[in-house]
Amino acid sequence: MADVAAPAATADHLLLFNRDAFHALNLRPAQRVVRVDHHDGGRLVGSLVGVRDGDVVTCGHSAPFGGPDLVRDAETAPNVVALLEAAVAELEADGVREIRVRARPAFYSGSETTVQFALLNAGFRVEACELGLHIDLEPLGGIDDYVAGLRSPARRALRHGLAEPFALREAAAGDPWDAGYDLLAANRAAKGRRLALDAAYVRAARDAFPGRIRMALLEHAGAPCAAALTYRVLPGRELVVYWGDAGHALPRSPMNVLAHALVARSLGEGVRSLDIGPSSVDGVPDGGLIQFKRSIGAREDLRLHLVREAA
Repeated sequence: MADVAAPAATADHLLLFNRDAFHALNLRPAQRVVRVDHHDGGRLVGSLVGVRDGDVVTCGHSAPFGGPDLVRDAETAPNVVALLEAAVAELEADGVREIRVRARPAFYSGSETTVQFALLNAGFRVEACELGLHIDLEPLGGIDDYVAGLRSPARRALRHGLAEPFALREAAAGDPWDAGYDLLAANRAAKGRRLALDAAYVRAARDAFPGRIRMALLEHAGAPCAAALTYRVLPGRELVVYWGDAGHALPRSPMNVLAHALVARSLGEGVRSLDIGPSSVDGVPDGGLIQFKRSIGAREDLRLHLVREAA
């Protein structure tokens, strides 16, 4: 099997986490990228991209999710099944003994439930399951629809926040970007945790994907009080990798205002969903985090990690 060196013209359908530039940030010396394409006649149906390490291939390597990339948002079930069957057969014929897939949540396309159906019927089993949340933007005509859909306590909290001198701005490379990262690190440190992605890695990822990896700073009267690191993982699909507040003495949390600002930005850019990440660790749900995310209009989704061992 050849290593992946896909021309840009045939990589447009790939998830950010499945692109060569992303893998270049994460590969260790013994690892290499593999890609299996499947065609229906002369039409490219999709691709399965993973990282091979010995006889194990991981789809979603060093990423929250991966899985097969389909050219069409809603592909036919027979073609999805054929793609997965072809990929499994080709990988195993090349000596792969184990295939691991961190499946993307179902809301990412009209085919993700079919992908999970195909994986489970191809002999994959669920190794782990986490709970995530996202804000569905497709039904919303604008930011007023988002606010109207919130429950009254969240609307009141947001109304108080919007009366304050808050403003969201995009951080450029340099000091503003570093200030956003430092704020996020301080937020985690206050909870006894640390960011999994260090500052140098995040800057390298930003430089590898100009305009798709961004830092947003929420300021109150010109002083940063909250930040969000977001990835445009697919056209119309935004992922919040980190967000949080720190370094302020405001009487109320600015997070409702930050969520509102990110939703408004996303709607203005034609984004269809805002993924605000997992809310469980090792299968244990974080009740407080889930409650907050529900309060800002998010709904639950499953994050499945699947594995298949060769017979």
